[in-house]
Amino acid sequence: MQPHPNPNPDLPKPPDAALLDSFRDRRTLVVGLGRFGGGVGVTRWLADQGAAVTVTDRADPATLSESIHAVEGIDRISLHLGEHESVDLEGIDLAVINPAVHKRTSPLFQAITERKIPWTTELNLFCHRCPARVVGITGSYGKSTTAAMLFGVLQDHRRRGGNSAARVHLGGNIGGSLLADLNDMSDKDLVILELSNAQLEDLPRIQWAPSIAVIVNIAPHHLDRYDTYTDYIHAKLNIVGHPAQTQHIISGPLDQPSLACATVLLSDRYKSWHRVSPASPPIKLRVLGRHNQENAACVLAIARVIGVDTAQARTELERFAGLPHRLEHVRILDGVDYYNDSKSTAPSATVAASTALERPTVLIFGGKDNGQNISKYASELLQQSRALIGVGESGPRFVEAINHTLEGTEKILTCVVSGLAEAVDQAKRWARPGEAILFSPGAPSFDAYVNFEQRGRHFVDIVKNLPPNEATGKN
Repeated sequence: MQPHPNPNPDLPKPPDAALLDSFRDRRTLVVGLGRFGGGVGVTRWLADQGAAVTVTDRADPATLSESIHAVEGIDRISLHLGEHESVDLEGIDLAVINPAVHKRTSPLFQAITERKIPWTTELNLFCHRCPARVVGITGSYGKSTTAAMLFGVLQDHRRRGGNSAARVHLGGNIGGSLLADLNDMSDKDLVILELSNAQLEDLPRIQWAPSIAVIVNIAPHHLDRYDTYTDYIHAKLNIVGHPAQTQHIISGPLDQPSLACATVLLSDRYKSWHRVSPASPPIKLRVLGRHNQENAACVLAIARVIGVDTAQARTELERFAGLPHRLEHVRILDGVDYYNDSKSTAPSATVAASTALERPTVLIFGGKDNGQNISKYASELLQQSRALIGVGESGPRFVEAINHTLEGTEKILTCVVSGLAEAVDQAKRWARPGEAILFSPGAPSFDAYVNFEQRGRHFVDIVKNLPPNEATGKN
């Protein structure tokens, strides 16, 4: 059984090989420059290949300012921002679709398919050409951390002369496009690709899979993009969709629906499927939480497959300091620790962060409301949280679900506020010495911020500018 490729089963065939192999004087359309710069790499690369590139994005120039700056001054690039226009499709030889584009609901994408314009994605362009061995890493949360952990382990291995000192490249959802690095890659290199569900949706179109496929975890996420949770699971499982190419499959914790789908898909590949648990004894990580022990266990399993000494890998993992916006410790003020976990865009990630702190917590949560089901996680959040503060579009609904769970039981402190500064101010009043204030939204950032990074930086700026309580007078 092959995984369902994506929620677009009737998509046209991939672009023909000749078009994929030459872009000189081709007219190309990049759909989505992106607030994260997701279209920047492919835009620059297409121009370097001699293509004439039009970039269209519905966002306004102010929202896309960082991405615009990254492509300014490059010949043969024109930007059409603020809306999508059908005139942009005239004479186009190839469209490149940003993963953020919801293809089922995008009128421009529907027009592309109706006109039978060949289309592809940045990831597919890269994978079609990549000569190196690829470790593909996906998961509902923790995939960036796992990719960064592995990169550190493999860089250390290379410094020690391991695997003939093959170069290691990090890209995909974490490090951006690697298209520009293709000319410097060889079959001796290793590429670590962090892969989102949106990037994986269209991977079957080029019949490609990484030689080592890693599924850190699967839990409900991005369900506004899919009809069912099963569709989301199948998008994730595209990472193992081609048995002849994937030599090793490594997975961390999968919930029951995900495990059932994976078991059917991998029924004839059990020998190549490594299901891992946290290492014993636990690794002395600098980053907190069982979920990071699970991430590190996946890295150790990958290291063994590649041929990295386990003791050396554990030592390097112990040095890993973490990534910004993932349970990032900001400061201690009046005996209270402040943590920025802005990367949390699903309730399951907020549960992992809250559990990791292992102490009473004042939780600030909420963001763009895309229908996240907070109710199924309410009991877990209440185990650690002494107070909860809702913010953003989904904040009121999140707090209402928590209060509903609390009916007939001992109440905890809850409130809804209008913005992050007010949330931090309220949390500061409620938190006691020895406790933690955790900003872990459990929802996307797009209700009020360009991306999770901007949201996290705002929280950090607010916290760093807080004065100490007059009673303590100390920072």
